[in-house]
Amino acid sequence: MRKNRPSVARGIVTGMAAGIVATLIMDQFLKLTSAGQKVVEKKIKLAEGESPWQIAHEQVQQEQRAAAQEDSTEIVARKIAEATGTSLDRGKKKKAGQAVHYTFGTLMGIVYGVSAELVPEVTTGAGTAFGTLLFLGADEIAVPAFQLSPAPTDTPPTDHLQHWAAHVVYGGSLELVRTLIKRLI
Repeated sequence: MRKNRPSVARGIVTGMAAGIVATLIMDQFLKLTSAGQKVVEKKIKLAEGESPWQIAHEQVQQEQRAAAQEDSTEIVARKIAEATGTSLDRGKKKKAGQAVHYTFGTLMGIVYGVSAELVPEVTTGAGTAFGTLLFLGADEIAVPAFQLSPAPTDTPPTDHLQHWAAHVVYGGSLELVRTLIKRLI
């Protein structure tokens, strides 16, 4: 009977664990889809008659440009470091950016876990509605508003779709893991 009553503490615990796992799954999803996107782009270029050497050269240049650019989590990590009088080299900035990403994912997991305990409708779509709202609120509104990324209109549609899908995967993973943990405790 007690398991059926809403519990903020249970929401925090299940949300925290689910947030960490869902962020890990989301990261893996993004890596897989990015790799798949590169393969498709390479096949298109080969079909259009570009030489394999030219394609490889362009890919190396793209990867170098991408490595030089900061993503939103790295910008946040750099700003936190600067505020504390510290500077981050490229390797530390990547790791600190990951820490920011996992911290945010975990915090959103806690928000989801507590919300699911108090307002079960939050779990609509097995967490995918939450993932979509998180994508819209964070990626499409807050991150550009804080100038941590280009404006949505300056981002290719495929990037929007990839990140939306990643957030749907995150939300679905959140609900799956939260439900499994809730059954265990």
